[in-house]
Amino acid sequence: MKIIDYNFRDIDKEIIEINDKSILEKFDLDLETPFYGVIYIDHRNGISLRILGDNHKNLILGEAFVLRYEEIKNLDVNPLEDYSDKELVLKMIDSYYLDSDINKIRDIKLLDKYRLRSNPDILLIDIDKDNDTEEIWSLVMGYSDDGIVCGLLRDSKLYDNLLRGSTVVVKEDPDLEKLKMIGRIDL
Repeated sequence: MKIIDYNFRDIDKEIIEINDKSILEKFDLDLETPFYGVIYIDHRNGISLRILGDNHKNLILGEAFVLRYEEIKNLDVNPLEDYSDKELVLKMIDSYYLDSDINKIRDIKLLDKYRLRSNPDILLIDIDKDNDTEEIWSLVMGYSDDGIVCGLLRDSKLYDNLLRGSTVVVKEDPDLEKLKMIGRIDL
């Protein structure tokens, strides 16, 4: 099955087997098929694949070779049940899972319809002003008492003071099935 066909939760932190030679040729990797990798979520860069090696060459402890979602989304992969160095590999990517708030937000399935396919930590939110609404992609930053805290990924066209990087709080409007900005946080 292709990476694009998986829900991110089904392949996150999974060791996968890849039989596609084209990726080896494209990036001039001296590996044989099948080769192996681990899928993880980089908070800023999204779904990523770190190449681990093949049956003859182990790259776990060497220099990291990482591919991002756009480069791997059409790869046909097989998650592996058994991988001898799985514990070591998972320790290697631990640093991407240190923020417990972000991990909890990733687990909220109701947010899936607002997520960017390539990065589950980016949500599409609505910002309203009078009778106008605009949609802006925003990066999850954590929780507040009022909702999910996000940083805007572009300037608002409706508000001069909502610029890229502005911190806002969002909450789902279940009637409209939208994530709405309910306030701004000045840091």
